[in-house]
Amino acid sequence: MNCTTNPFHFRANIDRLWRRANSNAPAYRRLDALDAVVRELFAPNDRARRNHRMYLATDPFDVARHLLRDLYDHAAPSPTAGSALPPPSGGGRCLVETEGGSLPDEETRDEDDDPL
Repeated sequence: MNCTTNPFHFRANIDRLWRRANSNAPAYRRLDALDAVVRELFAPNDRARRNHRMYLATDPFDVARHLLRDLYDHAAPSPTAGSALPPPSGGGRCLVETEGGSLPDEETRDEDDDPL
């Protein structure tokens, strides 16, 4: 791992290595993961000190938000996936009918107005 990487991705990778080190994986995989964490965060050099400060300064909730944004923003439909679906009409609104048989009103979609 490189210190110049995105701090969100860095923290997510370190957390993934921690989980692998504490999993039921074979011992050699747990040891490799723990070795990578120690080398990146706790080695007696300047790079490890910078990485450790960056790791502690990165909020885990921001990491989760960033990873979810990457997941949904960069997901593109595969051109090889059978038949391509046409883009939904309605400007991104949910066009599912409610129990009463009508489309939802503007007032009922207020909880989904998160700008994130």
